[in-house]
Amino acid sequence: MKTLSKLILLIFLSASFMACQKSSNGPSNERPGPDKGPVIGNGDAVDKTLHMAFKTPDWERKIDCTHLDLDPIGLNDSTSYVSATSASTNETFYFSFPRDSSVMIKPSNIKKYGITRVGANKKPFEFSQTLPIIANSTTKLVSLAGSSSDSYNEVLEIKYIGVKGNYAQFQIKCRYSMTMGETLNESNKRLVTGTFHFKIKTKRI
Repeated sequence: MKTLSKLILLIFLSASFMACQKSSNGPSNERPGPDKGPVIGNGDAVDKTLHMAFKTPDWERKIDCTHLDLDPIGLNDSTSYVSATSASTNETFYFSFPRDSSVMIKPSNIKKYGITRVGANKKPFEFSQTLPIIANSTTKLVSLAGSSSDSYNEVLEIKYIGVKGNYAQFQIKCRYSMTMGETLNESNKRLVTGTFHFKIKTKRI
């Protein structure tokens, strides 16, 4: 009887061990957090804080984007964009990116892209903006289209940070340089530089 009891106990313990091992090695349903998802590129040159920054010959600002949570707007079958206006500076930006999450994390995305005329983004990772010529001015500067050593948006780092609703969510770090012209006199130009680091969403694939 004792031998039978020991045999039953041994079988039970073996079954428990196998079940535990299977659970440990099996797939996880955990949604990755900021430190768990894949990262492509190296964005150490850009501030870790979520922000939008610009510097003109006349003034500069760094705008807090901690609470910026924008849903993507479709441009075409392959591209979405986001846009926002800062209440404190009256700066407005447009940033376009791939619609699909599977495209978003390709290492080949880490490179320089063109600047477009304000609001004329068409392809992934293009950037454009408009802002006052000086603080509190009603006269605006607008980005002018270009792709050169002084006109570019450089994607430095893309980090997957998890799922939100129907979207995959990423953080992206970029630095840019652009020629901007005065709205009523585009021959009056300024070289504007800056960085941005904020969250974007793509379709889950």
